[in-house]
Amino acid sequence: MDNNFQSAFGNFHLQRRPPTPSQPLQAWDAADEYLLEELARNGFSGASSSASPTLVINDQFGALALALHAVQPHSWSDSCNAHLALATNYLDNHLANNVVLIPATQPPALDRDTAQKYRGVKYRVVLWRIPKTLALFQQQAAQLLSVVDQSTLILAGGMIKHLPEQAVDIFRQLGRVDILHAQKKARLFKITPQPDLPAATSPTVKMLDIPEYALQLGAGVNVFARDKLDIGARFFIEQFDKLPTARSIADLGCGNGVLGIIAKRLQPMSEISFFDESYQAVTAAADNYRRNIGATLAPQANYYFDDCLSHYCGDPFDLILCNPPFHQNHVTGDQIAWRMFTQSKNHLRSGGEFWIVGNRHLDYPLKLKRIFGNCRQIAAHPKFVVLAAKK
Repeated sequence: MDNNFQSAFGNFHLQRRPPTPSQPLQAWDAADEYLLEELARNGFSGASSSASPTLVINDQFGALALALHAVQPHSWSDSCNAHLALATNYLDNHLANNVVLIPATQPPALDRDTAQKYRGVKYRVVLWRIPKTLALFQQQAAQLLSVVDQSTLILAGGMIKHLPEQAVDIFRQLGRVDILHAQKKARLFKITPQPDLPAATSPTVKMLDIPEYALQLGAGVNVFARDKLDIGARFFIEQFDKLPTARSIADLGCGNGVLGIIAKRLQPMSEISFFDESYQAVTAAADNYRRNIGATLAPQANYYFDDCLSHYCGDPFDLILCNPPFHQNHVTGDQIAWRMFTQSKNHLRSGGEFWIVGNRHLDYPLKLKRIFGNCRQIAAHPKFVVLAAKK
């Protein structure tokens, strides 16, 4: 795969994260190229001498922030993996990483020094990749209103096949929308903010009651299964009476934290750690742990923003629980699950166990046998299977 990203602001070596041998996919697409081309056509030079506060939203692997490295862009995303990829790509291109990282758990904002330098608190340029989750898209639009004005250039885009039908209506909450011509199956929108428009409505944290487990779970707009308990997770939890006794348990890819919370209730003396690449997910897990477990059970939980277990340096776990994803953004595949499996083995103590739930068609037993040398089926469902492997 050619990793040479040719943009309107220079050529760069760009790779996806996690890196995969013989990776057939590039770390950018036509929408990234189009956004940067249109930005250049609008007179933005990308030179530090003409720098203005620039916000990049939902940059997948750093293509946009890397191209605009000279102006110290702000990168606003719910993906820790995207921010880690950005850092890796800056390093690979021998650039000092000067990007300001903003998690989706907080709205974007200029720091005091930047605001003083540019005599204002508004971004002059916004490059916006339209996110996969509609509620996150709506939230970002509402939060963006306070940091742009009529002089801000907002360019938003994505691949046509992934654009939501509501895109134009959401953009109109910000101002006038110009729909640009399609290019290489990508579509761009140019938004001219109108500050006199009424404030857009932002989706809020939803509360989910699960009476059979006496749980109340809240989750931000980009958290998996925020509207109901995932049927795979439900089937997994039904098998928790078979879990081995463990002093330390990790909930890997924790989402709203339901697996770790139930495990803590069943094994109150265990220490629970939550991992997810979504900033909103880890925040939700922390809030839900406090809401459903409280401060009465010690020790308290640990929380990690990480793409898997890549940056974990603590003691090995006795038990790792996982409901692995089988997609990354709009791309389906097993590369994330494979990374979770291999890193879990590395972070289990000898004799520790890795438990997962997965769709039956994904052939996880074969993968676990290749990595752990063993795999046993705990339970089967017409759609799901619960598996365990021992180190």
